[in-house]
This record gives sequence, structure tokens and C-alpha cells, in this order.
Amino acid sequence: MRVFMKTHAFSRFVSVLAVMFGVGVEAITAPPSSLNGWNMVFNDEFEGTQLDKSKWNPTYNWGHTHNHRAYCVEENVSVSNGKLIIKGEAKRHPQAPATCKNGDKTYSLDYTSGAIDTRGKFEVKYGYIEGRFKMPKQLGTWPAFWTLQDGWPPEIDIFEVPHSRTDHHYYLHYTKTDWYAQHGSAWDHEASFGGVHKGPDKSADFHNYGMEWDDKYMRFYFDDKLVASYNRPAELSQTTAQYIIVNLAIGGWAETAETPIQVTANNPAYLECDWIRVWKRNEKPALSTNQIKLMSLETGTCLQPDGHSLKLGDCADEASRAQLVDLGGMYRINFGDQVLEVPDESKEAGHRVGLWGWNGKAHQQIALDRVNDKSGVVVTMQFANSGYYAQTDNGVLFQNVLPNTDAAYWRVLQGDELPSETLPVVAQVPVSALFAEGRLSIFGLNSDAKPATVSLYSTSGVCLHRSSVEPSSPYIDLNLPEGIYMVGVERDGKPATYHKVMVKLR
Repeated sequence: MRVFMKTHAFSRFVSVLAVMFGVGVEAITAPPSSLNGWNMVFNDEFEGTQLDKSKWNPTYNWGHTHNHRAYCVEENVSVSNGKLIIKGEAKRHPQAPATCKNGDKTYSLDYTSGAIDTRGKFEVKYGYIEGRFKMPKQLGTWPAFWTLQDGWPPEIDIFEVPHSRTDHHYYLHYTKTDWYAQHGSAWDHEASFGGVHKGPDKSADFHNYGMEWDDKYMRFYFDDKLVASYNRPAELSQTTAQYIIVNLAIGGWAETAETPIQVTANNPAYLECDWIRVWKRNEKPALSTNQIKLMSLETGTCLQPDGHSLKLGDCADEASRAQLVDLGGMYRINFGDQVLEVPDESKEAGHRVGLWGWNGKAHQQIALDRVNDKSGVVVTMQFANSGYYAQTDNGVLFQNVLPNTDAAYWRVLQGDELPSETLPVVAQVPVSALFAEGRLSIFGLNSDAKPATVSLYSTSGVCLHRSSVEPSSPYIDLNLPEGIYMVGVERDGKPATYHKVMVKLR
């Protein structure tokens, strides 16, 4: 039996199965570390044999044409072998008009292609949207993964690849803020921010493309690495709930003297997508904005000032006291008259973290997100300017991506609270689950333990089953087909460390 885990966000929970039971595990690269403390609210793994119309409209929701030379139809959108495939071909569709008009431009509709969107089926305001795609190799094609709301602008481009296959564009299009303040959205007062990522040939293999945004920040990712971060609250205030679009345009912006259309009768183009997922951030932890201490979950010691640097010391020491200041979604952390920051406003992974006087910039603003599968109030500390996390290694504090260890987890001790040995240390009692041949088996329960509560969820978050399991017979017989599920295992009202897995058996 082989366990294949396509949904990679839970790989750390599944890895215990390979160690304990010799089960082969295949896992895709973990998502950006900023997803710690988030919940998946939409996904399509494209595992079936046809497009799921409960999630997608089979072409543009407004019709068959847009700002390019292809007439988009349902038959050019297919699902097979675990992938969405959009085909672009050099033929005029029999129902296509001779031309279409977009803005002040007219396009001859000499090609047929496809598009899908989620309007009326799924929309999201703020969150993280990610997809895994392989671009068509032909120049003159313009694959795109983007979002809209009713009215234009705004528009969020997670990727557009109009020219070189090594370059993808990412943007927010919005109405110029001075005009918007007086009149609202207007297409003829559009502006944008964003950039171009230059990297590998994106038609040679699959890559991950992601975008995270809230009311202040927008961040773009490639292969789960941060490539750009923008602090633009005025522009982002124009975004409301967004729906998702995937399309393969032909011509339009993509067609230039240097990039003529290479799609021919014997050379169709294909945009392939492995999966699309959307996440929403969990609620912020309830934290005292007075005196706190930040204890490293890895070392059991607390942060203390050391000049303009930081060290780890006894949590009972008064030097461990800090003050938390709520900035309205972000926090600053004061040690006396100095503030926790990334020196030099560095955005480099591995740069040391230190202390300095408050200046209000993003390198001194920190997002605190609760880690729900740890006892007590445990958070991660993510710097607003870099997107990296404060963590320790041999007593040195630095910023980096979130590791699969406790090095970046911090227990918040509030007021005069001190670490207590009486707290349940569930991390030392791994519990995991495996679903095979209609039976859900729970591993890691002590024979003298209390019953565990087990919940089984679909990938869309629907609870399919919930019941109690005795350690003496740790399994549940379920009349469910082989598939991908989420399993929650709880004891004494608290979740165990390995309480969620998502597996598919082959």
C-alpha cells in the first residue's frame, strides 16, 4: 500500500506514518510559511474526468470572448489524469463571430480556446490563493491566473505569461486613489503596481504561483518563495470579494513582432493545472497588550534584550518582560525603550533579528498567528517587511521561512504566568490516522488513555463523521469510498499533535 498526499499543507502530520509503519509517502513542496495558522476554504485537485461545475463556470461568466483572438468554449476545457487542461487551437469555432471588441480594440476570432471562473460559486475577500501550473510552450499565447469582482478595476493578476516563458507578471490593477476617493471605480483612471518574475522556463515543468492579501499588504509567491511584498492599504481598500479566473488567451497583448502566434493547426497549445487552493487566516489570538513573555517552544527559555541583540534566558527573570502594542492587525514588541525588529530593514533569509528604537516601519511590525495544535497560547512571529519568521538556532535569533520544527513557535506567557509542567505536552504523544478499505485506524493512543474524539472531514470542510474511539479498539468502520479526507483526533478537549492527515490510497 502506498500513501499519496497531494494536499501538501499537512505533510508534517503524515510523515509520522512513514516513520512508524514504513509506508511510502510522496509529498509536494510545502506551501509558503505564511500559511501557518490558515484554513483551506476552497480547493480543486482536478481528480475526476470532467470539470466540477459546482465550483466553476465552463467559460468566462460574461461570455465567450475577451481581449484576445480566441473564442473560448467549454469543449476546450477538460480534466484528466489529475489535471485541468485548457487547449488553444488554430481554428475558428463555428459559433464564433468574425470579430470581437474590447475597449478601443477589435480582434479577429481566428482561434478557439478555453476559460473557467468561479463567479457565483466561490468568492473570497482576503486570504491566500495558490495554483500549480505548467505553461504552454508556444509564444503568442497568454495564459493567466487572476481574480475579479463586479466592476473593473480592481483586478489581481497572480500570473500572466504573455511573452517569454521565463517571465510571469503579477499585478494589482486599481483606480487611481485620488479619483477613487471622489468618484469610485473607473476604468479610464486605472493604475497598477506589481512586477515581473524572471526564472526558469515555466513551460518546461509545473510551478506554484501564489498571492496573499489583506487590508494592508499584498504578497506574491513563486514555488512557495516570497518574490514581492507591498504595503498599499489605500489601493487594497478597493478590493472586495474576488472570484477566480483561469484562461488561455491567444493573441492580444501576447502577439508582437518578437512573439508571433506559434499555435498552428498541427501545434495546439495546452495550459495545464495540477490544483488550485484558497486559504483564509484563522482568527487572531486573544492577547494581553500589557506585559508578556515570549518563550521558545524549542528551548523552554524566553527572549531577553542583550544590547541591540537578543538572547534566550530564564523565563522567571524580569529581563524577559516585554510589552505588546496592538497596531491594528499587526503588533510591535517592546523590550524597554527598544523594539523587536529586523536590522537594516533586511528582507534576506537568515538575517539576524535585533532591537532598536521605534520608527514605525514594516520591519518593526509583526503578525502574530496562533498555532492551534499546541497547548497554551502559541504563536508565530512574521515580519511585515520580509514575510519571514522569527526563529532560533543555538540561541541565535534570525528570520527565515517556517521550519518543520518548534524553532519558530513561541508560547505567549501573559502577566505573571510562567511555564507549567502541568500543561499537557501533547507533542510527546503523536497520534495519527490511516483510512484503508473502509476502516479508519487511529495510531498512538495509550492503552490507559481516555477515549479520543475522531472527526472526519471532506476536503471542502464538510464534517462526514464524528464519534468516540476507545484505545482498546482504535478504529472506526466507515462506508466511504477511497479518497482524500481530513481527520481530527482530540483528547480531553485538546487536539493532539498529529491530529490532521489528508491521504489518498492507491
